[in-house]
Amino acid sequence: MLIKLEVEKNLRERFEYRDSTFPFGVWTDVFNDFVDHTVNCHWHYDFEYGYVLSGTVDYYINDTFVELRKGDCFFVNSNMLHMGRQAKDCNDSVMFTITFPMSLLTTNIGGTVYSKYFEPVMGKQIEGFKITSDNSEGQEMRTLLTDIYSLDVADFGYELKCLKYVSALWLATLRHINNGSVDLLFNTSNAQYAERAKEILSYIHAHYHEKITIEDIARDTHISRSECFRCFKRFINKRPIAYINEYRLTKAIKLLRETEKNITEIYTECGFESASYFAKVFRDTYAASPLQYRKMK
Repeated sequence: MLIKLEVEKNLRERFEYRDSTFPFGVWTDVFNDFVDHTVNCHWHYDFEYGYVLSGTVDYYINDTFVELRKGDCFFVNSNMLHMGRQAKDCNDSVMFTITFPMSLLTTNIGGTVYSKYFEPVMGKQIEGFKITSDNSEGQEMRTLLTDIYSLDVADFGYELKCLKYVSALWLATLRHINNGSVDLLFNTSNAQYAERAKEILSYIHAHYHEKITIEDIARDTHISRSECFRCFKRFINKRPIAYINEYRLTKAIKLLRETEKNITEIYTECGFESASYFAKVFRDTYAASPLQYRKMK
Protein backbone atom coordinates (compact mmCIF):
# COMPACT_ATOMS: atom_id res chain seq x y z
CA MET A 1 0.00 0.00 0.00
CA LEU A 2 1.40 3.39 -1.00
CA ILE A 3 1.99 5.97 1.70
CA LYS A 4 1.70 9.74 1.62
CA LEU A 5 3.54 11.86 4.14
CA GLU A 6 0.93 13.80 6.13
CA VAL A 7 1.64 17.52 6.23
CA GLU A 8 -0.41 20.49 7.32
CA LYS A 9 -1.42 23.18 4.83
CA ASN A 10 1.77 25.12 5.58
CA LEU A 11 3.85 21.95 4.88
CA ARG A 12 4.80 21.38 8.49
CA GLU A 13 4.95 17.63 8.88
CA ARG A 14 2.14 16.26 10.99
CA PHE A 15 3.28 13.33 13.09
CA GLU A 16 2.55 12.20 16.61
CA TYR A 17 5.13 10.80 18.96
CA ARG A 18 4.32 7.50 20.62
CA ASP A 19 4.41 9.26 23.99
CA SER A 20 3.47 12.94 23.89
CA THR A 21 5.34 13.51 27.15
CA PHE A 22 8.54 12.06 25.65
CA PRO A 23 8.93 13.67 22.20
CA PHE A 24 11.33 11.32 20.49
CA GLY A 25 10.70 9.20 17.40
CA VAL A 26 12.45 6.59 15.27
CA TRP A 27 11.00 6.08 11.80
CA THR A 28 11.82 3.64 9.00
CA ASP A 29 11.14 4.91 5.47
CA VAL A 30 10.81 2.27 2.75
CA PHE A 31 10.70 4.43 -0.37
CA ASN A 32 8.85 1.84 -2.45
CA ASP A 33 5.94 2.29 -0.05
CA PHE A 34 5.66 6.01 -0.76
CA VAL A 35 3.76 7.65 -3.58
CA ASP A 36 6.23 8.39 -6.39
CA HIS A 37 8.91 6.82 -4.13
CA THR A 38 9.22 10.23 -2.51
CA VAL A 39 9.07 11.59 1.02
CA ASN A 40 7.31 14.86 0.20
CA CYS A 41 8.86 18.28 0.76
CA HIS A 42 8.09 19.32 4.35
CA TRP A 43 9.53 20.90 7.48
CA HIS A 44 9.20 20.66 11.24
CA TYR A 45 10.57 22.29 14.36
CA ASP A 46 12.29 19.04 15.36
CA PHE A 47 15.89 18.14 14.56
CA GLU A 48 16.29 15.18 12.24
CA TYR A 49 19.05 12.65 11.66
CA GLY A 50 18.97 9.93 9.03
CA TYR A 51 20.86 6.78 8.07
CA VAL A 52 20.50 5.10 4.68
CA LEU A 53 20.16 1.35 5.21
CA SER A 54 20.04 0.38 1.53
CA GLY A 55 19.91 1.88 -1.95
CA THR A 56 20.49 5.50 -2.91
CA VAL A 57 18.44 8.55 -1.95
CA ASP A 58 18.36 11.93 -3.70
CA TYR A 59 17.97 14.23 -0.74
CA TYR A 60 17.28 17.96 -0.66
CA ILE A 61 17.66 20.36 2.26
CA ASN A 62 16.09 23.64 1.20
CA ASP A 63 17.53 23.98 -2.30
CA THR A 64 20.72 21.99 -1.68
CA PHE A 65 21.07 18.50 -3.22
CA VAL A 66 22.85 15.75 -1.30
CA GLU A 67 23.32 12.26 -2.71
CA LEU A 68 23.03 9.63 0.00
CA ARG A 69 24.16 6.05 -0.52
CA LYS A 70 23.97 2.99 1.70
CA GLY A 71 25.72 3.76 4.98
CA ASP A 72 25.53 7.55 4.58
CA CYS A 73 24.07 9.66 7.40
CA PHE A 74 22.83 13.23 7.60
CA PHE A 75 21.59 15.96 9.92
CA VAL A 76 18.75 18.42 9.16
CA ASN A 77 18.42 21.50 11.34
CA SER A 78 15.14 22.69 12.80
CA ASN A 79 12.72 24.55 10.51
CA MET A 80 14.35 23.54 7.21
CA LEU A 81 12.50 22.33 4.12
CA HIS A 82 13.66 18.85 3.14
CA MET A 83 12.61 15.95 0.97
CA GLY A 84 13.95 12.59 -0.18
CA ARG A 85 13.43 10.61 -3.36
CA GLN A 86 14.55 7.13 -4.32
CA ALA A 87 17.27 7.58 -6.94
CA LYS A 88 16.64 6.52 -10.52
CA ASP A 89 17.65 2.96 -11.39
CA CYS A 90 17.27 2.04 -7.70
CA ASN A 91 14.44 -0.03 -6.26
CA ASP A 92 15.45 -0.80 -2.68
CA SER A 93 16.05 2.53 -0.92
CA VAL A 94 15.40 2.38 2.82
CA MET A 95 16.50 4.78 5.52
CA PHE A 96 15.73 5.32 9.15
CA THR A 97 15.39 8.73 10.76
CA ILE A 98 15.21 9.98 14.30
CA THR A 99 13.47 13.21 15.28
CA PHE A 100 13.30 15.18 18.48
CA PRO A 101 12.65 18.80 19.49
CA MET A 102 14.99 20.89 21.58
CA SER A 103 12.54 20.43 24.47
CA LEU A 104 13.65 16.80 24.83
CA LEU A 105 16.89 18.09 26.35
CA THR A 106 15.93 21.55 27.64
CA THR A 107 12.76 23.60 28.00
CA ASN A 108 14.46 26.72 29.35
CA ILE A 109 14.94 29.04 26.38
CA GLY A 110 17.55 31.55 27.43
CA GLY A 111 19.05 29.20 30.00
CA THR A 112 22.58 27.85 30.03
CA VAL A 113 21.90 24.67 28.04
CA TYR A 114 20.01 26.59 25.36
CA SER A 115 22.50 29.44 25.03
CA LYS A 116 25.59 27.21 25.01
CA TYR A 117 24.43 24.17 23.07
CA PHE A 118 21.40 25.02 20.90
CA GLU A 119 21.44 28.71 20.03
CA PRO A 120 24.83 28.44 18.24
CA VAL A 121 23.35 25.89 15.81
CA MET A 122 19.87 27.38 15.40
CA GLY A 123 21.21 30.92 15.11
CA LYS A 124 23.75 30.26 12.36
CA GLN A 125 21.22 29.37 9.66
CA ILE A 126 22.88 25.97 9.28
CA GLU A 127 20.67 23.84 7.04
CA GLY A 128 22.38 20.58 7.90
CA PHE A 129 25.21 18.38 6.69
CA LYS A 130 26.20 14.93 5.52
CA ILE A 131 27.82 12.93 8.30
CA THR A 132 31.11 11.36 7.24
CA SER A 133 33.51 8.95 8.91
CA ASP A 134 36.51 11.15 8.20
CA ASN A 135 36.87 12.15 11.85
CA SER A 136 36.14 10.82 15.31
CA GLU A 137 32.96 12.89 15.76
CA GLY A 138 31.46 11.58 12.52
CA GLN A 139 32.28 8.01 13.48
CA GLU A 140 30.75 8.55 16.92
CA MET A 141 27.55 10.00 15.44
CA ARG A 142 27.13 7.04 13.08
CA THR A 143 27.62 4.61 15.97
CA LEU A 144 25.14 6.48 18.17
CA LEU A 145 22.53 6.47 15.41
CA THR A 146 22.78 2.69 15.01
CA ASP A 147 22.69 2.28 18.80
CA ILE A 148 19.46 4.30 18.95
CA TYR A 149 17.91 2.36 16.07
CA SER A 150 18.62 -0.95 17.81
CA LEU A 151 16.89 0.03 21.06
CA ASP A 152 13.72 -1.87 21.95
CA VAL A 153 10.94 0.48 23.01
CA ALA A 154 9.52 -2.28 25.22
CA ASP A 155 12.68 -2.57 27.33
CA PHE A 156 12.74 -1.09 30.81
CA GLY A 157 14.85 2.07 30.76
CA TYR A 158 14.22 2.81 27.06
CA GLU A 159 13.59 6.52 27.65
CA LEU A 160 16.70 6.95 29.81
CA LYS A 161 18.82 5.18 27.21
CA CYS A 162 17.39 7.47 24.54
CA LEU A 163 18.26 10.54 26.57
CA LYS A 164 21.79 9.25 27.07
CA TYR A 165 22.34 8.56 23.38
CA VAL A 166 20.62 11.74 22.15
CA SER A 167 22.67 13.89 24.54
CA ALA A 168 25.85 12.24 23.29
CA LEU A 169 24.67 12.61 19.67
CA TRP A 170 23.99 16.33 20.09
CA LEU A 171 27.37 16.87 21.77
CA ALA A 172 29.10 15.06 18.91
CA THR A 173 27.12 17.20 16.46
CA LEU A 174 28.36 20.39 18.13
CA ARG A 175 31.94 19.15 18.08
CA HIS A 176 31.51 18.10 14.46
CA ILE A 177 30.40 21.64 13.58
CA ASN A 178 32.96 23.45 15.71
CA ASN A 179 36.04 21.55 14.58
CA GLY A 180 35.55 22.80 11.02
CA SER A 181 36.10 19.38 9.45
CA VAL A 182 32.58 19.06 8.05
CA ASP A 183 31.08 20.73 4.99
CA LEU A 184 28.14 22.56 6.51
CA LEU A 185 25.14 23.42 4.37
CA PHE A 186 24.34 27.04 5.10
CA ASN A 187 21.13 28.79 4.18
CA THR A 188 23.01 31.06 1.80
CA SER A 189 19.95 31.36 -0.42
CA ASN A 190 18.47 33.72 2.18
CA ALA A 191 15.79 32.52 4.57
CA GLN A 192 13.30 34.74 2.74
CA TYR A 193 13.42 32.46 -0.31
CA ALA A 194 12.81 29.34 1.76
CA GLU A 195 9.84 31.00 3.40
CA ARG A 196 8.58 31.99 -0.04
CA ALA A 197 8.76 28.35 -1.14
CA LYS A 198 6.73 27.36 1.93
CA GLU A 199 4.10 29.95 1.02
CA ILE A 200 3.87 28.69 -2.57
CA LEU A 201 3.40 25.08 -1.53
CA SER A 202 1.01 26.07 1.23
CA TYR A 203 -1.21 27.76 -1.36
CA ILE A 204 -1.28 24.59 -3.47
CA HIS A 205 -2.10 22.41 -0.47
CA ALA A 206 -4.95 24.72 0.46
CA HIS A 207 -6.40 25.10 -3.07
CA TYR A 208 -5.55 21.84 -4.86
CA HIS A 209 -9.28 21.09 -5.28
CA GLU A 210 -9.72 24.29 -7.29
CA LYS A 211 -8.37 25.38 -10.65
CA ILE A 212 -4.85 26.69 -9.97
CA THR A 213 -2.73 28.81 -12.30
CA ILE A 214 0.75 30.25 -11.88
CA GLU A 215 -0.89 33.66 -11.84
CA ASP A 216 -3.03 32.60 -8.87
CA ILE A 217 0.03 31.41 -6.93
CA ALA A 218 2.07 34.50 -7.79
CA ARG A 219 -0.73 36.84 -6.81
CA ASP A 220 -1.35 35.12 -3.48
CA THR A 221 2.35 35.03 -2.55
CA HIS A 222 3.08 38.54 -3.91
CA ILE A 223 5.80 37.49 -6.32
CA SER A 224 6.18 37.56 -10.10
CA ARG A 225 5.28 34.67 -12.37
CA SER A 226 8.93 34.13 -13.28
CA GLU A 227 9.94 34.14 -9.61
CA CYS A 228 7.32 31.48 -8.96
CA PHE A 229 8.88 29.24 -11.61
CA ARG A 230 12.35 29.87 -10.16
CA CYS A 231 11.20 28.86 -6.67
CA PHE A 232 9.76 25.60 -7.99
CA LYS A 233 12.96 24.77 -9.84
CA ARG A 234 15.13 25.71 -6.88
CA PHE A 235 13.28 24.03 -4.03
CA ILE A 236 10.91 21.46 -5.55
CA ASN A 237 13.01 20.47 -8.55
CA LYS A 238 10.01 20.11 -10.88
CA ARG A 239 7.56 22.19 -12.87
CA PRO A 240 4.51 23.62 -11.04
CA ILE A 241 1.93 21.59 -13.00
CA ALA A 242 3.84 18.37 -12.26
CA TYR A 243 3.86 19.09 -8.52
CA ILE A 244 0.19 20.13 -8.51
CA ASN A 245 -0.86 16.94 -10.32
CA GLU A 246 1.26 14.75 -8.04
CA TYR A 247 -0.26 16.34 -4.96
CA ARG A 248 -3.77 15.88 -6.37
CA LEU A 249 -2.96 12.24 -7.08
CA THR A 250 -1.92 11.64 -3.46
CA LYS A 251 -5.34 12.92 -2.42
CA ALA A 252 -7.05 10.75 -5.04
CA ILE A 253 -5.19 7.65 -3.87
CA LYS A 254 -6.26 8.29 -0.30
CA LEU A 255 -9.90 8.50 -1.44
CA LEU A 256 -9.57 5.35 -3.57
CA ARG A 257 -8.15 3.44 -0.62
CA GLU A 258 -10.27 4.74 2.19
CA THR A 259 -13.69 5.58 0.69
CA GLU A 260 -16.28 4.14 -1.65
CA LYS A 261 -16.63 7.36 -3.64
CA ASN A 262 -16.98 6.91 -7.39
CA ILE A 263 -14.38 8.13 -9.89
CA THR A 264 -16.36 11.24 -10.81
CA GLU A 265 -16.57 12.32 -7.19
CA ILE A 266 -12.88 11.66 -6.67
CA TYR A 267 -11.47 13.50 -9.67
CA THR A 268 -13.77 16.45 -9.02
CA GLU A 269 -12.89 16.63 -5.35
CA CYS A 270 -9.17 16.47 -6.18
CA GLY A 271 -9.24 19.32 -8.67
CA PHE A 272 -8.96 17.46 -12.00
CA GLU A 273 -11.02 19.06 -14.76
CA SER A 274 -12.14 15.85 -16.48
CA ALA A 275 -12.28 12.10 -16.04
CA SER A 276 -10.11 11.55 -19.13
CA TYR A 277 -7.33 13.84 -17.90
CA PHE A 278 -7.47 12.29 -14.43
CA ALA A 279 -7.21 8.80 -15.94
CA LYS A 280 -4.28 9.82 -18.16
CA VAL A 281 -2.28 11.42 -15.35
CA PHE A 282 -3.04 8.51 -13.03
CA ARG A 283 -2.03 5.86 -15.58
CA ASP A 284 1.13 7.76 -16.59
CA THR A 285 2.19 7.84 -12.95
CA TYR A 286 1.10 4.42 -11.65
CA ALA A 287 0.74 2.30 -14.82
CA ALA A 288 -2.84 1.46 -13.85
CA SER A 289 -6.26 3.05 -14.09
CA PRO A 290 -7.92 4.41 -10.92
CA LEU A 291 -10.33 1.45 -10.88
CA GLN A 292 -7.51 -1.05 -11.33
CA TYR A 293 -5.63 0.60 -8.48
CA ARG A 294 -8.69 0.43 -6.22
CA LYS A 295 -9.00 -3.32 -6.85
CA MET A 296 -5.33 -3.81 -5.93
CA LYS A 297 -5.55 -1.95 -2.63
